[in-house]
Amino acid sequence: MLNSSSKKTIFKILLLYLGTSAIFLCIGFYSLIIKETENIIFSQMSSLRSVSFDIFGILRKYNNDIKKAIPEILMTVEVPFAIYNRNDKLIYSNLIRNPDKFELDRGIYRVGDRIIANPEMVPYKIRNTRGPNPKPLPFKVFLEDSSMDKKIFFMKIRFGVFFILTLTIIGIIAAILVKIFLKPLNEYIRTLDMFIKDATHEINTPISVILMSIETLKKDHLELEEQKKIDRIKIASIQLNKIYRDLVAHNFPHSLENNNTQLQLDTILQERINFFTPFFIQKNISISTDIKPTSFNGSKEKFILLFDNLLSNAIKYNFKDGYIHILLDRSRFMIKDSGKGINIKDLNKIYERYTRYSTDSGGFGIGLFLVKKICDEYNINIDIKTDSNGTTFNLTWNI
Repeated sequence: MLNSSSKKTIFKILLLYLGTSAIFLCIGFYSLIIKETENIIFSQMSSLRSVSFDIFGILRKYNNDIKKAIPEILMTVEVPFAIYNRNDKLIYSNLIRNPDKFELDRGIYRVGDRIIANPEMVPYKIRNTRGPNPKPLPFKVFLEDSSMDKKIFFMKIRFGVFFILTLTIIGIIAAILVKIFLKPLNEYIRTLDMFIKDATHEINTPISVILMSIETLKKDHLELEEQKKIDRIKIASIQLNKIYRDLVAHNFPHSLENNNTQLQLDTILQERINFFTPFFIQKNISISTDIKPTSFNGSKEKFILLFDNLLSNAIKYNFKDGYIHILLDRSRFMIKDSGKGINIKDLNKIYERYTRYSTDSGGFGIGLFLVKKICDEYNINIDIKTDSNGTTFNLTWNI
């Protein structure tokens, strides 16, 4: 089964392949249509030429006396026609419309669904044949044809159907080939994804044991240097625990509780600040807060995830001896740090999965992706202000 990323890749490849194929097919089919149109006109002119021969035969019978010949021509010829002399002067016509000077010289023109042509001129115009000029005839005869346009129309319909079928077959073959080529890569990605999910489950137990052991460890009898080592182990364990919870939220979103209850965000936020206290101490970051009682209907687990990722980023990308200011009231949560800020060109992609806007610190680049996902779920707006003096995340919602 293909994942969404593979499907997008297949779609882009097929779009590019079918686009280029369609361009080349259009050029090829256009050339074929032009050629086939010429063939239809040439073939139809052969039929009309026999009609014009009948007219010339009747004219010769009456020694080119138009007045005497017209009655017999009308009885013999079933299609409308027009007769011009050598000086292009109209002698007789029952055409739907007579040609203008350009059409008279060209030898063919269209009126609605009818094609009117001089069959003695058209083949040479269409095929651009070379050679000695034919002996001029004493008259020009234009004949009106109502079937040629229909033949050309149905020919274009036929080629259009062939074009669609050809493009469809090319698309089906291309889709099969792309799936075959991507199958090994997709299987590798699926295997890697399963490994990450299994590994995520496996690291939970040792992390919990380490944290529990540290919390129950009695430090009174330990020397100062030993206590520092324990504190560093605790910080590393807390970091591992956060990474674990982020991976679980990312790989197993269904595992997060979705039962929304009335939360006291101020209590949850204060708990999370206390949780990260070892990190504040480690980097000597001063923290100031303005936390007011705030209620919100949501999932406690998801808001812990949201607060943890924003607090973690404020610590991770902050300078040593820096500061963090946190504000919470009924419709707003704000966290401001004194770090170096985010590059303006990275602002549009910081919420993308696996995106990290600094390589100075670790992480998988899924923290802000999860924050944005949770905010979207609860219709919380995120506004970011950043410069060389730090970054401010401002979250607002309707009450």
